[in-house]
Amino acid sequence: MSCFRILPLLLLLLITACDKPQPELLQVGDHAIMIQFPQDWEHVSYGDRHQFRLDLNRISLEDMGRLGKLDLALERAMVKFREDGRRENAWRDTLQISGRDARMVQTWDHVSHQYPKRYLFVKNDNSLLAVYTQSGQFEAMEAAFTELTASLTFADSLGVPDDRDLPE
Repeated sequence: MSCFRILPLLLLLLITACDKPQPELLQVGDHAIMIQFPQDWEHVSYGDRHQFRLDLNRISLEDMGRLGKLDLALERAMVKFREDGRRENAWRDTLQISGRDARMVQTWDHVSHQYPKRYLFVKNDNSLLAVYTQSGQFEAMEAAFTELTASLTFADSLGVPDDRDLPE
């Protein structure tokens, strides 16, 4: 193959590789994380809480503070989100995120079984990180929520030093 045929292919590969969004390093309260921002979603930082926005849809990452047992902390968090009583669990799953215990919960209105919301709670050392759909149309947020949670990695598991200067 001539050099003139290979050069455009290499250039195309380089452009394609550079075009992919890279994970961002964030400080969410006590949690240093790497996360892939959903395409076209605006990122807003409130320090202990970060929010991703697209139109009226909102997905948040929040430091929920210190915890004891994960399941007890999860129940406390659900009360904070006013999910106790008016909503019920559609399903609940146990998983690992960066080697840490986590729970994924989806809730819905207990009467109509509509208006789903999804939560991911991750135990990081002795505190809890929550990723959750906040408001908007669930169908419009589901892909972004999946992208955020699938890309979530804790910085210390990547070897990022503790004395880093992270955006809040």
